[in-house]
Amino acid sequence: MQTKFFVSFLLALFTTFVYAESPMPIIGSYDTSHYSEQIALNHDETRAYITNFSSGLVVLDISNPANPTKVSEFTDTDGGRVYDVVLNTNETIAYVALDQDGIIVLDISDETNIKKVGSYNTNGRARGVTLSSDGNKLFIADYFDGLVIMDVSDPTNPVKIGHYVTDYQNNGKVWDVVLSEDETKAYLANHSKGLLILNVSNVNNITKVGSYDTNGITLDIAISGDEKKAFITDYYGIVILDISNPANISKLSDYPSGDNSWRLQLTTDESKLLVADRYNGLVALDITDPTTPTFIAKQSTGVYTFGVTLSEDNSKAFTADYYKGLSILDLTNLP
Repeated sequence: MQTKFFVSFLLALFTTFVYAESPMPIIGSYDTSHYSEQIALNHDETRAYITNFSSGLVVLDISNPANPTKVSEFTDTDGGRVYDVVLNTNETIAYVALDQDGIIVLDISDETNIKKVGSYNTNGRARGVTLSSDGNKLFIADYFDGLVIMDVSDPTNPVKIGHYVTDYQNNGKVWDVVLSEDETKAYLANHSKGLLILNVSNVNNITKVGSYDTNGITLDIAISGDEKKAFITDYYGIVILDISNPANISKLSDYPSGDNSWRLQLTTDESKLLVADRYNGLVALDITDPTTPTFIAKQSTGVYTFGVTLSEDNSKAFTADYYKGLSILDLTNLP
């Protein structure tokens, strides 16, 4: 009788554990052997471009998510630490944020022979890169040097055309930049100063539209489709802001994630928020009611989870795992 009870207890315990972890099971992974920071996918989601911090850019074949394989690697970064990457529309050029060395421009048209074709050394430390829809302007989150805007219509010769210096002396250090749909506004993750909104319609005269100073350290942001809400990683959690009036931003809610939240992604229907939460791994929150975000599930990858990117149909999450590389999680069982 005691044996049966013990077995039943173990089975119940195991079932509970699996249930807690199973909504986002890991279906595939690849160890890049370096410190992965962020991920970009090509349009057909057969390739993942991994920024590998101290060693460069790794290209993985993810056409079989259960068995990612390395296609190529670019390591000629002269010691620059690789933080972020964005691809142009036809996926022939990659713009890479290279920390203290600014940006480098890579020709990825032949993925087995990636070549550096351009560069620009900003005055700050490039942490994030965002490309305009026409591919002609590159917006750089340049840490203590604020926002830098480059003309990249000729990728081999990037030219600086705009600049906005944040209050870096009081920790206004830009980590990420997101553009509005019409690309007239830039939303900046401004480190200890929270969210900063700029009017960038005239790159020669960039002006402040609004700001909100959170209590933590803002590293990443996402904006709702109607541009009325901002979702922010605030280091020890997430903050949701009402930005319908940028001149008078207010907090809708916050959620303590439990560890150091770094990056986040909104699902297409904006019902869920996926948070790269370091030791906690990937955390899924229900934000159907933005005033009351609620926990859905988490999945640990066993290492620091720093970056997250979602597939177009939101069925998979691709995480950048600092000491490991890439993990691919199945989201189809999320409630």
